[in-house]
Amino acid sequence: MKQLLAMCLVLVFAVTAFAGNSPQVYAYISFDPAGDELQNAVMPAAYTTVEAYVCLGCVEGGMTVMSFGLNNVLVDCPDVIGTQAFVNLLPGGLGIGDAFDGVGITIASTECMMMDPVIVGYGSYFYLGGECCIQIVDHAQYPRWVVDCQDPGVEDYYCLAGHGSVGGAQCPDGEVCPCGSPVEDATWGGIKALYR
Repeated sequence: MKQLLAMCLVLVFAVTAFAGNSPQVYAYISFDPAGDELQNAVMPAAYTTVEAYVCLGCVEGGMTVMSFGLNNVLVDCPDVIGTQAFVNLLPGGLGIGDAFDGVGITIASTECMMMDPVIVGYGSYFYLGGECCIQIVDHAQYPRWVVDCQDPGVEDYYCLAGHGSVGGAQCPDGEVCPCGSPVEDATWGGIKALYR
C-alpha cells in the first residue's frame, strides 16, 4: 500500500507545471460528520470525545491526494485536550506522515473522490474542559496540495476557509475563499461587468 502511495506521489510531483481541475478548492474544519461548513464550533461536555472533520469544498475536478497538518493541541491547549489522533476516511486509508508532528501528513484515496464536500478524515480529541482551537496547518514540504483525478494527477492549492472552535475559543479567521469557475479572462470589459 505504501508503495502505491509513493508511486502516486512521484507521478504527482513530476507534473507540477500545470494547473489542476479544482482551482477554487478550500479546506475547513467542521464538527458535523456530513461536513456542514456552519458547524465550525462546538461546546462539548467535559470528559467527552470531540471529532473535528477535515473537509474540502469546491472540489470540481475531484481529489485523490491531500497534504496538510493539524496543530498539536496537546501543546497548544494544555489541560484542555487529553489525547489526539487522526483517522483517514479516504478509501484505501493510505497515508504518509503524522498530522500533528509539525511536518504533516499526505493522505491518498484509491479512487477519485468527486462529492462535495469531501470529508478526508477527522481528528479525534478527548476534551477535558476549557477552550481550544483546532487548526489546519500547512504541510512542511507540500503546503496546501490537493491532487485532482486527472491521469496523472495535477495539484491545486487549497484556500484555508476556517478552523474549529472548541469550548468557545476565539480562533484565527480563515481566508476569503472564492468558489466557482476560475476567472481566466481578466479583460477590462469583464472587470467592469463585475461591478455593474
